[in-house]
Amino acid sequence: MSSSSRKKASAAPDPKANSAIPAKGAGAGPLAASAARGDETAILRAIQSLREDLLKKIDDNAEMQFKELRREISQLRDELRSAVDRVSSRTKSLEDRSEDLEARSRREKEATLRKAATATDPTTSHGDRIRVFPDYTQAVAKQRAAFRDVKGMLRGCDGVKYGLWYPSVLRITMADGKRHSFTDPGEAKDFVLRNVAKQSG
Repeated sequence: MSSSSRKKASAAPDPKANSAIPAKGAGAGPLAASAARGDETAILRAIQSLREDLLKKIDDNAEMQFKELRREISQLRDELRSAVDRVSSRTKSLEDRSEDLEARSRREKEATLRKAATATDPTTSHGDRIRVFPDYTQAVAKQRAAFRDVKGMLRGCDGVKYGLWYPSVLRITMADGKRHSFTDPGEAKDFVLRNVAKQSG
């Protein structure tokens, strides 16, 4: 056998030897797949945990904002109620003051007119008598008008005198000289029906 033939024979690979040596990475496949699945599960859990934390923070923040909003609304409601009360009180005070000033002015005017009417007997150029009537506020005029029915009942009662005093006080003087004063038209009417109308009837 030649030297070249021997070299080729020695260089030929042994099939049994090749079959005994495992291929590179052949046994790492299942382990790598298991590790990959474990990493995926961990990532999913981390994402789920982050999601829950984020939702909880959103809920806490929303609840805090809602409480703050309710507190501000309650504060605004209290401030508005206080402002309305102050305005109502101020309006009532101004109305009372205006009514008092108006009534005082009319009382002075009434006193002046009465004094002028009693001092002289004013007449027109034709000799007609001038009648002077006091000027009342709308509220006082309404109160005095409420006694109209009672005054009509008293007109037919003999021996009974009556008069409407300022601002709206009905005074009744009985035949025996006793005087009775009323500020309520209903009470005055009941008194006339019980004590005056029966005597006149």
